[in-house]
Order: sequence, then structure tokens, then C-alpha cells
Amino acid sequence: MIEVKNLSKRFSKNAVLKGINLSIKKGEFISIIGPNGCGKTTLLKILSGLDDHYLGHIKYSKENIRKSFIFQNSDDSMLPWKTVLENTSLGKKISSKKVKTILQKVDLWKFRKNYPYELSGGMKQLLAISRAFVYDSELFLLDEPFSSLDHYMKTNVLKYLLEMWKEKRPTTIMISHNIEDAVMMSDRIIILSERPAKILNIIKIDNPRSKGTLPHFNKYHREVLHTIKRGRVL
Repeated sequence: MIEVKNLSKRFSKNAVLKGINLSIKKGEFISIIGPNGCGKTTLLKILSGLDDHYLGHIKYSKENIRKSFIFQNSDDSMLPWKTVLENTSLGKKISSKKVKTILQKVDLWKFRKNYPYELSGGMKQLLAISRAFVYDSELFLLDEPFSSLDHYMKTNVLKYLLEMWKEKRPTTIMISHNIEDAVMMSDRIIILSERPAKILNIIKIDNPRSKGTLPHFNKYHREVLHTIKRGRVL
């Protein structure tokens, strides 16, 4: 799906990413974890095509791959003067039946005539996620999509995201500061160092997204923490 070779990025004299090599398979759910300011969002923007000033090579399995970038603040991706229904099908001719089905799945159909400012933070994230599924996006790029949500709303958003993700299996790359979320949702976790960021470790999760707690959850949690701490003293 995606091949990244020797990817590096600088802002003026400051190196942000250094020699990133990564292979992501179609349908994988990947989480990226690393220290604050290490370049996680920069990497995500490069993979999305929002930033094309870098060194190295990125190869996709096909041209014109459909991508959806879901930000921490979903307001950035919505038109405030359009309703939930209008924002969901923004910019494309999409079957009204399909839009209705997806909005019903995330319990937003009853809010279809509301405007973004009338929605809670969690509902806005559900709207952004719904739109990605309406567009049949093949690549999801999630920039800390749950960080601004309270526990109840985060649980709801996670539930709906995973339910719809399992139906379509889009390739997904998620930035997270929450190790628990990364372990429970991901096929693999990529751990970045401090700037200039390089890959410290890639942890494969056995039996990802299983119901209940993963049998070896604590083992993965410890491995992620150990890698992060080790990276800070290198």
C-alpha cells in the first residue's frame, strides 16, 4: 500500500525527520507514538500529500489514492454554514441512501439538520469519520482524533470507528499519545524518537482489536514505554 524510503524533513536549519523507512500493507491499522514535537504530525501531513517538501521517496500502490485526514480539531475540516447532512456529502455526488445509512450507524441522522456549532466535540469527530467512510477513503490519517474528548465521548467514537473500520478495512495511520488506545486498536505501533525523529521500534500486536482485554496487553504497554524511555537517553 505505502512504501516510505529514507524520508527526511527539515524546517530551515532544524531537522525534524531523519531516514524514515516504513512499509504499510493494505488494510493495516498503524499507530505512531513519540515525544511531543518530534514530528508525528509532520510525517502524517507528508503521507497525506499536504506537505511535499521533503527528501526521500514515498510510493503508493496506485495513483490518486482516496485519502481522508481527520484532525484533532475537526472544526478545521467542516464548513460552519452547512448542515451535518451537507457536510457529510461535501464536494461529491453521493447516494443519499448511503449518507443516511452511515449517519444512522453513528447515531447522527437525527442531527442531520444541525450545524457544526450545535454539535459536541465527539459528535464533530463522528461527523468527520462518517464523511471519510461516505467517500470510501482508502487511506485514513488520524491526528490524535480522541485527545480533546472526555472518556464517555471517546468510548463512543472509538466504538463507532472500529465498527465501521471492520466493514471496509481502510488502511489507517493514527497519531496517538495514548498507549492503551494504540495497543487496543493497532496491528503495529511505530515508536519515534525525539527530533530529528527516527524509528526506534515497530511493535507487532498479536490478535489486535479482540473483544475484551488483549491477553498480553501489559507486555505491549511495557514494551512501548521501555522503547520511549530508551530513546530519550540515546
